Amino acid sequence: MTQGRSFTIGRRSLVQGGLAAGISGIAWRDRADAAAITLNIEVDAGQNELPFRWNAAALKTHFGFDSKLLSLPFVGQYEKLVTELTARSSVYDVLVFPPYFLGDFVALGFLRELDPYFHLLDPKLADYLPVYRDPVIKRAGKTYALMYDGDLLQLTYRTDLFGDPKEKAAFQQKYGHDLAVPTTWEEFMHVAEFFTRPPNLYGTAFYAARGFCYAWFINIFAGLGGHWFEADMKPGIDSDTGVQALTMLVDMKKFAPPNILQVDYPTLNEVFLNGSTAMVVQWDDLALKVENPAMSKVVGKGGFAPCPVRSYMPYSRVMAVSAFSKHPAEAYKLISYMQQPNVGITYVYDPECGEDPYRESYLNPAAVKNHTGQPTMSPEAAKSYVDAIRAGLEAGYPELSIPGGPRYIDILDLYVNQALAGSLSPKAALSACANEWASITEAEGKSDQQKAYSAWIDSFKQVGLKY
Repeated sequence: MTQGRSFTIGRRSLVQGGLAAGISGIAWRDRADAAAITLNIEVDAGQNELPFRWNAAALKTHFGFDSKLLSLPFVGQYEKLVTELTARSSVYDVLVFPPYFLGDFVALGFLRELDPYFHLLDPKLADYLPVYRDPVIKRAGKTYALMYDGDLLQLTYRTDLFGDPKEKAAFQQKYGHDLAVPTTWEEFMHVAEFFTRPPNLYGTAFYAARGFCYAWFINIFAGLGGHWFEADMKPGIDSDTGVQALTMLVDMKKFAPPNILQVDYPTLNEVFLNGSTAMVVQWDDLALKVENPAMSKVVGKGGFAPCPVRSYMPYSRVMAVSAFSKHPAEAYKLISYMQQPNVGITYVYDPECGEDPYRESYLNPAAVKNHTGQPTMSPEAAKSYVDAIRAGLEAGYPELSIPGGPRYIDILDLYVNQALAGSLSPKAALSACANEWASITEAEGKSDQQKAYSAWIDSFKQVGLKY
């Protein structure tokens, strides 16, 4: 995932035979010209800078230009980018951001279309997992971004607890069905309740702090069959399905640690890694940390599975070229290089950073290694992890990415957080949110929003995703 803790930065040249050979056959701008260029890369500060640092020397070797990171705080990234790009600032050449910014950025003319640059270095989009291809990087058939990080929520659970014969017998007696990895949200609640034994063990935990709590609501909402909007742009979140999903999330607090309202990304990792929870829904990079002895007290006890019914895909990251860059061709070469199959594979399974797989070729248990080429999981754990990612993405539920997307999501997060805090009932919170969503839709232009939303949904269907 995404949020930044600082890690020690290693250095390694990622020049690989096959990729280097492919690059050497392309006529680049004269190296003397490129040597005078420094490309500025905007990315959120912390662990997600690392792949660019690891590859800086290789980029210089291949293309001649230098690269410089201009890191932004994780919180406030959208506002900072909009301020700079509205002013047509050329301070950034490469932009790294979550796909839910894309709808706004394309509509506002902030990004270069990338298709005209494909002849410089083929991005190999046919290898992208379908859910990350058209729905995430394209608008109206045109490519505006390339992948850097593929995110989804995933279930991580304690195999020692789920496999214990005594626990299985007690669960069967209480609920009348087997203790197993939950495939419905009703089963999830049963398991969470069963393993809640304070103060040393809790059934579950989730991101309840302001900022991303909406994603844990949408994850349930998606699994219950909810839609962001109806065809006429009537918000779907305050439907009976929405109220049911948020009520379930509020009820889940009973099976979580007492500080649940303060639980964010690193805290959610910690409550599983320290052995105090039986299962959590978290971004899929948690699995890599579970198997790292320097981070985890439950090494060898982690199991990985898709979320019940559907797996929501909050955040992720894409790379784009600023419309105002003075070096768009070079910026394209940089982002195309960073997501080449032989480059991306060196960082998408590294526990030091937060990037996750987005190519079909990456879904190979043998590829679960860090950026130095060392395996980061046992073969058995790696297979469980990769299988869970594949199954989750086959029923993936993409992040809302239409004009106004960041505003819709921020308002939803605010009201989900208020429901979790008990200041509003689930029904009242979602009703208030829907009213504000309607105002955003009117401000953006209802007819335009209907077209944008319909096109976005169609892009799911074209790659075989149900909605």
